[in-house]
Amino acid sequence: METLSLIILSCVIVLLAVWAVQKRYDRTPPGPRGWPILGYLPRLSSQPYLDFSKLEKIYGPVFSLKLGGLSVVILNDFESTKDAFLQDAFMGRPPDSAFKANKETDETGALNGLPWRNQRRFSLRLLRDLGFGKSRLDDMLNEEIREVLDHFEESEGRPMFVRPILAPSMSNNIASLIYGRRMKYDDPDRILLDHIISESSRLAGSAAWQFFFPWVRKVVNFFRFGGEGQFDYLLRAMKEFARKEIEKHEQTLDENNIRDYVDGYLVEIHKNQDPAFCKPVLEDLSGAFFGGGSETVRVTIEWMLLTLASYQDIQANVHAEIDNVIGPDRSPSWNDHLQMPYTQAVIFEILRWKTPIPLNLLRYTLWTTELNGYVIPKGTTIMANLWAVLHNPKYWGRDADVFRPERFLEKDGKTLIKTDYFIPFSVGKRSCPGEPFARSEVFLYTVSILQKFHVSLPEGAVPDFDGVLGLSLSPKPFDICIKKRH
Repeated sequence: METLSLIILSCVIVLLAVWAVQKRYDRTPPGPRGWPILGYLPRLSSQPYLDFSKLEKIYGPVFSLKLGGLSVVILNDFESTKDAFLQDAFMGRPPDSAFKANKETDETGALNGLPWRNQRRFSLRLLRDLGFGKSRLDDMLNEEIREVLDHFEESEGRPMFVRPILAPSMSNNIASLIYGRRMKYDDPDRILLDHIISESSRLAGSAAWQFFFPWVRKVVNFFRFGGEGQFDYLLRAMKEFARKEIEKHEQTLDENNIRDYVDGYLVEIHKNQDPAFCKPVLEDLSGAFFGGGSETVRVTIEWMLLTLASYQDIQANVHAEIDNVIGPDRSPSWNDHLQMPYTQAVIFEILRWKTPIPLNLLRYTLWTTELNGYVIPKGTTIMANLWAVLHNPKYWGRDADVFRPERFLEKDGKTLIKTDYFIPFSVGKRSCPGEPFARSEVFLYTVSILQKFHVSLPEGAVPDFDGVLGLSLSPKPFDICIKKRH
């Protein structure tokens, strides 16, 4: 018995020594322990961005945890997020994403690897040529805005749910840019697109767990179980819509008359020998533009209306600036933002306070690299907590959780403060390419609505500022009263 005890004790000592040596030289980020198989997933709430902010206080701004079968590194501060996203090693997208891309997209790495740089560079150049972020887009946006204003006027100040009006308007802006045409609200294509976008957002939260169990997702998608199977179906429907639009453009393509993004991309396919420039990639890009461009702007305008209806003094200040700079009759233009620092501060504060995308789209390390002194292995999933950056008291003061537009203004109230820590559109080499267009949209919709209307909550209503996380952080459904000002 003594010999056996000695052997067991020796084995334990050796195992502890090996563990100690491994721990000493293990330079991967620290983090909490999770459950077998499930990892830390069971301990996450419906607001994971808040859960990660709490873990930062224990493990620091860069930590790791197991989510299902995947190792995930969470970034919680500006410095580590910026340092990571400026590296090529962090430019990948997870290969097993629930947002399944076409085979050609995966094989060429057009969206998931370094070739994305060429796609981004080309897309930004083409969008600039089409007027992206320039004043000539004002007319296109104002056409959509006028229809929104007409719907609001018809309500005659009665409580109304604005989402069914805003959603088709936002996606029409993207349709005009990508496909060169806007659609009436009762157009079957318009109804299909709105259904795909709204349902995809709603189901994204319930289907998110699949990403962390790829083998389970394959079974779910094969049998189309419940909402998760429906999510996969909606993504295929968006691809089919894009495929039909691309075919229509091919039949009428004139290389000397580029009407929209699809035209420009088709011309590039003919000129560019890069296999990453092909129609299947264009299908995936079109879907990405719609998902990102429609949902986030609509969510931002909803938060804006709910917030200003709740903060009447701030709404009054925006009204005063609009009246002073634009007046009651002239249609606003993007150039007006240069003379409207208070309105811009309100918009910035909405984007900070109610971050539309609190958790940055997932990244994936293309090779082993280092960050903050830690080793980040190849194939690690990276999640940046933008909410934590935009609510960090170190950057925004002790009242970081309070809605206060003045934090973006100098003491004179006339000069807009620009800070590196303001990153609602992410940061680095894969930051949102649609940021200039989104800024224009949010400004023009906000100013156009408040130029003509006063917004308020129905009598006795209490605002609920807890968001619902899907593809974006959306406010819970609410009614609002929109009354003519002049």
